[in-house]
Amino acid sequence: MSNLSKFSAKMRVRIIATGSSSFEHFIRRWGVSFLIGDDLLFDTFGDPDVLLNNMRKFNIDIAKIKYIVLSHDDWDHISGLWYLLPNRKDITVYICPGFQQGIKKRIASFGVRVVEVEPFMEIKEDIFSTGKMEASCAGRVIFEQALVIKFLKNLTIITGCAHPGIINIMDIVKDRFQKEKIFSILGGLHLKDNPRGVNLEIIGKLHEAGIRRIIPMHCTGKYATRIMCDVFGYNFIKAREGDSIEL
Repeated sequence: MSNLSKFSAKMRVRIIATGSSSFEHFIRRWGVSFLIGDDLLFDTFGDPDVLLNNMRKFNIDIAKIKYIVLSHDDWDHISGLWYLLPNRKDITVYICPGFQQGIKKRIASFGVRVVEVEPFMEIKEDIFSTGKMEASCAGRVIFEQALVIKFLKNLTIITGCAHPGIINIMDIVKDRFQKEKIFSILGGLHLKDNPRGVNLEIIGKLHEAGIRRIIPMHCTGKYATRIMCDVFGYNFIKAREGDSIEL
């Protein structure tokens, strides 16, 4: 964590849970969940027990969570949701248009406010959803959103899986925030199934774009992560559950 503490802080992102290995996928300890500030949860992991145990271990006050943003509706990003919503009608859940109807209805059944995001919707001050992006994966269409956090002239992109492609997501963010610069990228980057040459090209483009801090996890894949470590050097950060990233 020492290499995370050198950055000046306005907002803190806490890594609540992440699963990245083949074995973790097999045992369904897979996915990501991030706490942004004290009250916004981005994704809710694939194993509810891990999520809740980690929240207790890291002294997270669940009662303070008022916003839950779901990147997409795959099980490994929403499973903890059903354990957080009971008796919490003060929570607002942000989903993409195109989420499965059964999931939408189940969320609404808890009596919480459900918001289908629009492009670059401001969730709270200086925290934005990209809105719905589409991707094709394993023969199906996935609707996904990413978060963008703005601090002065710097932007941080937080992704769940980045199925639409991290370069595409970066270009969408650049087009919207033309006066700011993307400083950090954090989250799952979905490079695990790509040939090495494709990943070298993608990671090269990220480096050329001037990304100053890259923090890959989840579905990025161990080989792509190694390439990022080599290419980005000191700008690469390996983060673990419980770590905090100061923006």
